[in-house]
Amino acid sequence: MKGEKREYEDSDAEEQEQEKEEEEESYEVEEILDERVVYGRLYYFLKWKGYGEDQNTWEPEENLDCPELVARYKRRTRSYAAGVDVSKIWDCPPHHALRLINTVDGERVPRNFTYVDGYVCTQKVPQPSTVMFPCLCEDGKCGATCECMQVPYYDADGLLCIEHQHCIIECSDACACSIDCPNRVVQRGNPIEMDIYRTADKGWGVITRKPIRKGEFVCRYTGKLMSFGESEDLEKTNTSYLFDLDKEVALGKNACFTIDARPYGNVSHFFNHSCDPNMGIWSVYINHLDPRLHELAFFALRDIGVGEEVTFDYNPSMPHESNTETTVPDVATFRCQCGSPLCRGFIFA
Repeated sequence: MKGEKREYEDSDAEEQEQEKEEEEESYEVEEILDERVVYGRLYYFLKWKGYGEDQNTWEPEENLDCPELVARYKRRTRSYAAGVDVSKIWDCPPHHALRLINTVDGERVPRNFTYVDGYVCTQKVPQPSTVMFPCLCEDGKCGATCECMQVPYYDADGLLCIEHQHCIIECSDACACSIDCPNRVVQRGNPIEMDIYRTADKGWGVITRKPIRKGEFVCRYTGKLMSFGESEDLEKTNTSYLFDLDKEVALGKNACFTIDARPYGNVSHFFNHSCDPNMGIWSVYINHLDPRLHELAFFALRDIGVGEEVTFDYNPSMPHESNTETTVPDVATFRCQCGSPLCRGFIFA
């Protein structure tokens, strides 16, 4: 009996050891996502194979036994520090030359983001309800006598007269003029040469690689176009990417439709807020005059130099007189990090 008991105990120990080994083997590192140093000790943020992202953990360097993954992570972070061409990764339009630079942390190309330079509409977005009367200009361009040119939105260089604070109405597809018409600035587009870079305290931001002149068109604000009711379901988790089409809506009224730039968008997805911005945003009509469904276009408010961050004001209707946080019922606020002398101290989301 004694010998048999010992044999049973040995067998039980072997089974426990085997189970322990199987348990240890089940935790396999799939990918290294980030790194940080805490009190002189290096930690890596790990994605575990077979486990969801909610199970990602920080682990000290000495606990890792995956030198190939560590080497791959370091190669990747070095390439991001030098700048990764994301124009091809995102299949951007030819005139959008974008790089992504990160020298701050291990964050990579944003996931679950599709680059589009227009609207992706939900089923609740109707066709515009109004039409525009086309011009019959010859020689491919509208002249001074054309009705389309009666309001001088742009100067001879195609720069917006920023003193014009109302909507912009450009020529439509039904007009006889060509894409080179001086009244087709937004729809013609503008070469974008920008770097999406990782900031220390504001997430991603955007700097320009070429000078931008005062009044120059930068880009449109694009994304998933939805009804205002659909956007209300996202407000608790997605406020910073929601933009109501309310620039042509009477004061105190809600917009009918909203752009959600989180899942879809262009480079404007990464524009940061500033209380003293260098870009403004205008409502633009191209193929219709439906005030519910205008487009949004960014123009430079002043000359913007190479290497300067491009920004706009998330809350342009808020006064600058005080940087004391204002309380508005049911509206979330975040501490502003813009660093401007005119900083309000907070941002409404």
